[in-house]
Amino acid sequence: MVQADTAEMQDIADTFKSKVLYCVMDTGLDVANKEFAGVALSGAVPEDISPVSPRWDQDTVGHGTHVSGVIAAVRNAKGIIGVSPEGANLIHVRVMPDATAYTSTALEGLQQCVTEFDRRKAAAAVPDMKLVISMSLGSPEVPTRILWDEAISRLTVQRSDILLVAAAGNTGTKADYEYPAGNPNVLAVAAVDASGAVASFSTRQKYVAIAGPGVNIVSTIPLALTTTDSYYLNQVLDRVSTTPPIPEVIADPAFLAQPPPEPPAGIIRADVSGPLVSCGLASSVCESAAGKICLIQRGGNTFRDKVKNCMDGGGIGALIYNRDDLPPCQRLDTITVGSIEQQLAGPADRVPTMALARAQGEALLRALQNGTQLTASIRFPVLPAQTDVGLGLMSGTSMATPAVSGVAGLVWSAHTACGAAEIRNALLATAKMPQGATPDGTTYVRGTRNNDVGFGIVQALAAHKYLLARPCKAPPRALQVTVMVRPDGVNGTDAKATALPPDALRTVGQRVTLIVKLRDADGNPVVGQKVRISVQPSPDMVKCGAYERATNVFGAFGVRCAVTKEGRAVLTATVPAGPGVAASKGQSTLNIRRAGQQTKLPR
Repeated sequence: MVQADTAEMQDIADTFKSKVLYCVMDTGLDVANKEFAGVALSGAVPEDISPVSPRWDQDTVGHGTHVSGVIAAVRNAKGIIGVSPEGANLIHVRVMPDATAYTSTALEGLQQCVTEFDRRKAAAAVPDMKLVISMSLGSPEVPTRILWDEAISRLTVQRSDILLVAAAGNTGTKADYEYPAGNPNVLAVAAVDASGAVASFSTRQKYVAIAGPGVNIVSTIPLALTTTDSYYLNQVLDRVSTTPPIPEVIADPAFLAQPPPEPPAGIIRADVSGPLVSCGLASSVCESAAGKICLIQRGGNTFRDKVKNCMDGGGIGALIYNRDDLPPCQRLDTITVGSIEQQLAGPADRVPTMALARAQGEALLRALQNGTQLTASIRFPVLPAQTDVGLGLMSGTSMATPAVSGVAGLVWSAHTACGAAEIRNALLATAKMPQGATPDGTTYVRGTRNNDVGFGIVQALAAHKYLLARPCKAPPRALQVTVMVRPDGVNGTDAKATALPPDALRTVGQRVTLIVKLRDADGNPVVGQKVRISVQPSPDMVKCGAYERATNVFGAFGVRCAVTKEGRAVLTATVPAGPGVAASKGQSTLNIRRAGQQTKLPR
């Protein structure tokens, strides 16, 4: 869907993998999962949570391992392959070990990404390495916005080699503003399903810039969590079954397993069996549910209320199937039953629940309407933990975000002359607009942003070709120019002499040596660069043996000068603007007195 699996992009993933570092800020990373063998991994934990959660390479939630795999799972013929599967460079900062984080913790994690990026860039001697920070997190709280805005503004003003990508949110058409995605300097990511349609949960907001696949995404999870993950449970055929079997199951034993039943978030995972009763939409208490499993259709009220109305009627379990206006075999997923208060109250406030496709629910309803007495069973088997590769199913803009992050890094690694803004522009200009319309009926138009999917679904190969046709020019380097003045001995330059401090006092007739050093942004000597020397306010104050020199192999040179006229002289070394170099300069000063002139102490 995102064109990362084309031969050309996979060649880029291998050839230029040293040119980009991905930083994932999330819940931790299970390095025991063999899908990360061969990935250049490191990690960090913000200081304020390190006493409680000191290790970045553990993940009890699963979210961080999942999103990391979308980017970097290796090609090993065992599980999945990530967007950059040839041994990517990745740092995982564990900012939310329990799936939540204070904003201050997340911002510390952001800085840890940058610190590790600068360390790796220097250690690997790859000056054009780029950083993509992938943040599958967010909050709508107003104080959070202010803190994120300040931090992001500072970072993006200072650095053009860092791109920020964040999840737009999972609030659907309610469209709460989420941060950091709401900041205009962040690439905000919406989620689409396998057909390219915007996911029902994906936040629709004016800050949405681009979209990626985010529904039922298979990726890596911690090995310990594979015992109850839907990826493996979906292979069990009898999680929902009836006695006697309905006609559709007799014809196809996998009928109630394809699409797989979905256990909603917030439920009790306990096996249950009992007579099946139809409760319609369960818009009120299901009076005939005592000791039975409720068959309920989606629509009219919340999932939480439906389950509560089943439970209040004495129901011991619930099967919820999709609405009449949705495709018959569309899976009913990413739903939640049980409020936070109910979940905290314990199992007594909820019943085991499973979600079904419309065709499955309607088949069960037909059997009941035809007079068949059905006993339904709902099972939550615990499977053996995987020991090599662990995979899991998740949905959310959290899953779409690393897909876009991976594509951004993949494209950027082949076009390192580009800055973050140019990579962003290329991704947006080449995004693929899906078929469809906004909630108000406006048809999606390529090249025109909408609140559902932004400019469309990210396309790796198209963005790469876009930049091949419109190559970026490397931004001019601003050099660090250091100017020092050393006293001369009677026999010429004294290389061991200590440099004079700014505004040092010299006497007319003395000689000095002007030392100029050039360094690039990484502190490396700049060799062979021409530098011009000037003296203000008058060149007669200090006369030098040369006013233009090129730096030597040490990125420096010295010029002998005579002090000739009293006053305050400003000695300036200027690097003129040229190909790949920005105009830069450095200065030092001298206070010059006449021979025999006494210096008075200030009163």
